[in-house]
Amino acid sequence: KNFLEKLNENHESSLRRLSDSHREKIALMERQFLQQKQQLMRARESALWELEERQIHEKQQLAKRQLKDGFFLQRHQMLIRHEKELEQMKRMNQRKEEEVLKRQALEKRALPKRIRSEMKAREMMFRESIRISMASNPDPDVERNRLKKFQENEKKRYRAETLRFELKHQHQLEEARAAADTTIKELEQLQNEKRKMLMEHETLKLKEQEEMYTRELKEWKGQLKPRKQQLEKQFLLELEMGHHMRHTSSLSLPPTPRPKNAARTKSVPNSPRSLRSKSNSSRFSIPRAQLSLSRNSAFLSETSSLRNFQTDSDVL
Repeated sequence: KNFLEKLNENHESSLRRLSDSHREKIALMERQFLQQKQQLMRARESALWELEERQIHEKQQLAKRQLKDGFFLQRHQMLIRHEKELEQMKRMNQRKEEEVLKRQALEKRALPKRIRSEMKAREMMFRESIRISMASNPDPDVERNRLKKFQENEKKRYRAETLRFELKHQHQLEEARAAADTTIKELEQLQNEKRKMLMEHETLKLKEQEEMYTRELKEWKGQLKPRKQQLEKQFLLELEMGHHMRHTSSLSLPPTPRPKNAARTKSVPNSPRSLRSKSNSSRFSIPRAQLSLSRNSAFLSETSSLRNFQTDSDVL
């Protein structure tokens, strides 16, 4: 009897020790699995955050490059348009200068004829005036001297008129060229102002885009901290839930029932009750604890070996 009680106690302690060790092993495995899972989730979230930050940066770089390309195209088109405007203005000035030169050439060709006709008319008028004035007292020498002097004066007037006409043409040509240069300078100044305004607009747009990128990155970083806190809170909650479930499962294990000692009631030898107990001694078995750890094959094999050992001892 003492041997059976001791064997039963050893069996219970072995079962309890095996169940505790198995439960600790399972808890350790679950804790390690949960830690590995959380570590992988942290790595995944870290990679996702890095990808989001890279995406924001690449989007900003793409928008910046697109903006620069757009302004480069505008500058290129503006330069082409300015060159065409400048060429057109130069052609207009050249055409005006050619028209001035053409008009001056016509006037220059018509000048000698006009002066000669004027000289003839003036000479005829002068001769008529001399004839009228010297009709009462004609003097050929005086008349010839006066006519010669008049002709010399007319030649001087002709040369002076020609020189004045040439100076006038030169002044007109200089004025036309000065006006053309002034027009070209004004056009170039206007074009420079347009280019400067375009560059200022480009700088302003780039600055606005940089500020928008900084603001977006700041907002993303501001949202990143609550996301990290939420993730760590979720991990902590999972750890607490796992610990609570393991603690609950350990408390929910039923205690191992102790077998009733039938030998305490003294039996009469060769009585029917003693004979019945002897005949049933071969069927005596120690009850097992109802554990939910049937997944462990080693635990089941050791339990079955202990049960077989108990049965053999009962038979003996």
